[in-house]
Amino acid sequence: MTFSINFSRIHLEQALTAKQLRVIVIIRIALMLGISFYYFVVLLLYSMFNPDSFSKQDMSLMNVLSVAHAVFTLVAATIAFYLSSLQLRPERLTEQSDIQTPEEAALYAVGLYRASSLLLMAPIEGASFFGAVICMIGVQNGTIEFYPMYWLNAASAVLLILVGIMTFPTRERVLETLESAFVQR
Repeated sequence: MTFSINFSRIHLEQALTAKQLRVIVIIRIALMLGISFYYFVVLLLYSMFNPDSFSKQDMSLMNVLSVAHAVFTLVAATIAFYLSSLQLRPERLTEQSDIQTPEEAALYAVGLYRASSLLLMAPIEGASFFGAVICMIGVQNGTIEFYPMYWLNAASAVLLILVGIMTFPTRERVLETLESAFVQR
């Protein structure tokens, strides 16, 4: 198919059913809640654990992991935004030879939005869990008690929650995004 099948916002509104929007919203909420629950456990362990000391080896490990986490977070966020934007290009519709009608094109565009939403959150989620594991290690070996700066590894989780909230898929936001990406004017 060449990009000759034009579709409008009306086609998008018909393609974006309540059920499809609910799936996109549930995925987004689940990704944000997963890291929130993990940090709840980390904080629970932190409140229960009373370390006596830590070793230099523990500090070295925390330093290496923290630097790796910072790099991983920057790379993951960059990749997330790039891959997400790649999904919402008109060329993605031209790759599908089986799209014959405007309704099919709009339905496929909604699927691309769902993939885009997942690709935006998943890499940042990975970095967030890596940061959470580092915080857990810091709680377990006692370094985070004596050097609270290691809580900065939780910044990737804050980034995940902020991105999740700022791009939360309301019906209007999804339709506006799809319209600006795919509807020819």
